[in-house]
Amino acid sequence: MTVMPPLSASATSAKLTRRVEVRRGGVPPATGESRPSASVLAAPSPIHVFVATPFGERGEGGIDRLADEITSAIARRNDLNVRIARLTTRGRGSLLFSPFVLSWAAARLCVASWLGRVSVLHINAASYGSLYRKALLAAVARLLGVPYVVHLHSGAFDQFWQSAGPWLDRVIAGFLRNSAAIIVLGRYWSELIDRRLPGMEGKVVILPNATASVATAAEKAKDGRVRISFFGKLGEMKGTPQLIEALASLRDRSDWTATLAGHGDVAGTRAKLEELRIADRVSVPGWLAPAAIADLLRRTDILVQPSFIDNLPMAILEAFAQGIPVVATPVGVVPDVIAQNVNGLLVQPGDVRGLSDALAELIGNPALRQRLGASARRDHAARYEMNGYLSRLAEIWRYAV
Repeated sequence: MTVMPPLSASATSAKLTRRVEVRRGGVPPATGESRPSASVLAAPSPIHVFVATPFGERGEGGIDRLADEITSAIARRNDLNVRIARLTTRGRGSLLFSPFVLSWAAARLCVASWLGRVSVLHINAASYGSLYRKALLAAVARLLGVPYVVHLHSGAFDQFWQSAGPWLDRVIAGFLRNSAAIIVLGRYWSELIDRRLPGMEGKVVILPNATASVATAAEKAKDGRVRISFFGKLGEMKGTPQLIEALASLRDRSDWTATLAGHGDVAGTRAKLEELRIADRVSVPGWLAPAAIADLLRRTDILVQPSFIDNLPMAILEAFAQGIPVVATPVGVVPDVIAQNVNGLLVQPGDVRGLSDALAELIGNPALRQRLGASARRDHAARYEMNGYLSRLAEIWRYAV
């Protein structure tokens, strides 16, 4: 396939505004809105997409988990005619090796371009080192004439950008301005770009994360106790110290158990649970592979995500798909997804008492758990299901080239 040069910012903006069927908030277009013709949808031309992520297939963290889901699901969507190749930009070993990992990714992109086997580069970016690496890869893509789409994930991107000096601010602005499109997860990030880079509105597309729907039923606890689960990096940023304190305040109740799954401060978390005398009811298995996460979700009655900094955790959407009520903090675009007492409960970051009260309310009220979980499942089917997400994503890629 011949690699086409990137579109100008104005042309890209116009194409996205006219053609891409992704609306702010990720809501499908209403019945009766104009759509591409049936002939265009029936036989799309093949495109080759290189997807850049930090750790690669089956890597730790939400970015790679989402990319794994996309790669797996799109292989079953022959109607989209999209071929995906993965690029790893950071690697799983020491950070000292990341320049070599990034160089290899750039070399693969160069070879694919010379062979005419790349249509568009999809860059999953976060903050700090992630953005530096992705900006370098984007510069390589520009030299090759390969258009790129930026997909912003970090819950700390606003703080990172705000603290940037003049040189770094120009790097960030150029990285975004020279893209064919910018995917953000919610209104907050769209408004941030609008403020910092006026005139980019038509290039920014709000597309929340998505997960596959779940066909298997949840497994009921044999002992009747309510099972609470947390997924993520154990430590201050994700609010696990406050979660442990909240669980400790419920130690006199015998009707719950908990699992705190993830990488990070595993040893420190276990030590704190021992100190607070709840280690017998709170399991800390460490990082779990996707299959193990899915298995644990089937045995979960409440998901809790008490983050101080986050964007749109994949765990929340996976819980929605399973019909599990969620207790979370209103950070990032979580308020776009969770409506208080409709499909979940929100507590302020660091509010141990509020977190304890929310968990106690759900533990003691099965009718409330059922109501919130049923609403969450309906929202997942309408807004966060993977097949609809893939169709929208494929349209962004096509109109980027």
